[in-house]
Amino acid sequence: MRLPILPLLLTLFPIFGWTRKIPDINWISSNPIFDVSNTDHVISVHIGDRVSIKCPKSEPNGKYEYSYIYMVSDEEYDHCFLSKPRLVGACDNQTVDASINIVFRSFTPTPGGFEFQPGKNYFLISTSDGTQEGIDRKKDGLCTTKQMKIKFEVEQDRRGIQNPKFAARTLKKDRDAEQSTPVMYVVHDGNDIDDDDDGSNACSYLVSIVFLLASRYLL
Repeated sequence: MRLPILPLLLTLFPIFGWTRKIPDINWISSNPIFDVSNTDHVISVHIGDRVSIKCPKSEPNGKYEYSYIYMVSDEEYDHCFLSKPRLVGACDNQTVDASINIVFRSFTPTPGGFEFQPGKNYFLISTSDGTQEGIDRKKDGLCTTKQMKIKFEVEQDRRGIQNPKFAARTLKKDRDAEQSTPVMYVVHDGNDIDDDDDGSNACSYLVSIVFLLASRYLL
């Protein structure tokens, strides 16, 4: 029996609306989110969300806070040291308005991109001490003195759909679809951030699903 296509398609549109731009994170030690008196450094995200980490701007007197940003384990996060870190980005050029954009995707074409899984936590820290000479520090630094650390809590996807790429299969109760959730990061100079990237990917997913449904129910 053929099922009506339109109602099925209408159920898919909310999936593509479930994305949001997390407020920018200013990666500078004076940012209130790093204050020990609050938990603003703990941020809940979902697959499809994106966030920009903004490097500091040079102060009028020429002073600049240098730092490397690493993704680390929970132990490295708790004790402010680097064992097997992954470099996320660098704030090391005071002449460039730089940002590090993290997109929480269910698919990324970038080899070696980070992989986030719903239900798990991911951690960013900086053990640099803020000076150009101390940017390579592997322990303590701003992580200890200024609590410069971020915890991302990746929530379970809305409505229990683990991967929008397989939304059509999920609606057909095929729960055995792949559930890989790689993400990617890109470093920009602040002027070439592609805000339409998520929209174009959503459209690509939608076209693929429409084709899948059409071939399954109309042929």
